[in-house]
Amino acid sequence: MDREMEKEALLPGGNPPPAASPSRRAPGSVRATISRIFWWLFCVVRIVALVLVVVQAITHKPIFNAGTRRDELTAASLESCAWDVLESHASLLSVPPIGRDEYIARQARLADALRAAGVDAFIAEPSASTAYYANISYTFELSERPFLMILDKDAQFSYLVPKFEAGRIAGLDMVYEDKKVIVWAEEESPYEVLAKETGFGKVMLDEHTRFMIAAGLQKAGVEVVPMSETIQSLRAVKTEAEIAILKGINAFTLELIRSLQKCIKLGMTQETVVSSAHALFGRVGVGSGFWAIVLFGDQAAYPHGGKHGKTLSDGEFVLIDIGSKLHDYGSDVTRTILPSDAVVSDELLGIWQTVHAAQSAGFHRMWPNETCSVVDAGSREVVKKAGYGPYYTHRLGHGLGLEMHEHPYLNGANNEKLKVGEVVTNEPGIYVTTEQAADVGRKVGFGVRLEDPILVTEQGGVPMTGRRAKSPYDP
Repeated sequence: MDREMEKEALLPGGNPPPAASPSRRAPGSVRATISRIFWWLFCVVRIVALVLVVVQAITHKPIFNAGTRRDELTAASLESCAWDVLESHASLLSVPPIGRDEYIARQARLADALRAAGVDAFIAEPSASTAYYANISYTFELSERPFLMILDKDAQFSYLVPKFEAGRIAGLDMVYEDKKVIVWAEEESPYEVLAKETGFGKVMLDEHTRFMIAAGLQKAGVEVVPMSETIQSLRAVKTEAEIAILKGINAFTLELIRSLQKCIKLGMTQETVVSSAHALFGRVGVGSGFWAIVLFGDQAAYPHGGKHGKTLSDGEFVLIDIGSKLHDYGSDVTRTILPSDAVVSDELLGIWQTVHAAQSAGFHRMWPNETCSVVDAGSREVVKKAGYGPYYTHRLGHGLGLEMHEHPYLNGANNEKLKVGEVVTNEPGIYVTTEQAADVGRKVGFGVRLEDPILVTEQGGVPMTGRRAKSPYDP
């Protein structure tokens, strides 16, 4: 029986069936499985990377931060980084200075205004007015001995000078068609000499002239009247040449701030930013007129500055109010910014947006013949509606030109009308000190300000910076 079964188990030909072996996949099947695993891993990595990019774009903060090296927090490092961004904008400063013909034309316009006012002459000490009319620098040091520029109703240019200073003063780069020099000796009254030499009965004094000049002229029998709004407007309304200079220096100043925003890092000090900004202006030859207010966090609650030495922390704004001069004309630009690796609360971002809206309200009212107080009120109303009215503590703006602050002034008491050609800053702000913070539901103070000089045109306001801020990350 066993032998028969054994025979049946044999295959034809008498060969036994092959022995059973463990189950195995074909080589092609294994490779396909491995490929699928790698494909899914690749997809997962791509999805994670995309999510991280989206999160970083929303929060403006790197997901992975290895920290900042100490050498990256220096003024030299900040300057170098910012210059890489700023260098291509240096051409904005390629604007010619005021030419001789324009100075002579200014003197002629002043003479016309003096005749219309019934005044014999306009008298000024070295100031923005002497720089404007005759290129006599307002940095000239004043003393008890008067040095006076005189432009009369016939456009005759004269100056009164101490006799022993006549040679030095003659070396100044003054502009005139014809000049008359009036000298006075130490034993003489300069005012009596001036009255005798000119025969003036009534003169108008520049607004910056010292009281002793007015008193001396009056004692010498000359009637003195203050500078009129008409004469003020001659300098307030800018010529095309002035506008070109102001556009150049203010647009460059904004680009400098934008370059700093890309390079400022958490852990830097306020002084580091100031030093770097000064160096950047110096690189393009306009560092001599530099000034700056750089404030972090709660220090920005003081519009013109708080304590020194503060270090930037996450959750804090950076307020940069900065400027310099090109051909004696100034820039004045403010941005409240955030470095690319910093964030603040939604509440602070909302306050930034409120200030931006207040600036927009003022901007859209900067038309010819609009009253200065109305422009100021329009901006202020936005802040008031947002609940921060008491913390908008200064005027909306001021004129800008040879002086950093000049006519006209945008405040609630000024009923002057804006004129085509005037350049006026638009700079609303909200400032809450740490002591006041609890009143607005916060623990720490803050300050936010945005500022652009605006040219008044027939078509409305034009930012001299070239553009207004869009966000703290896009100033």
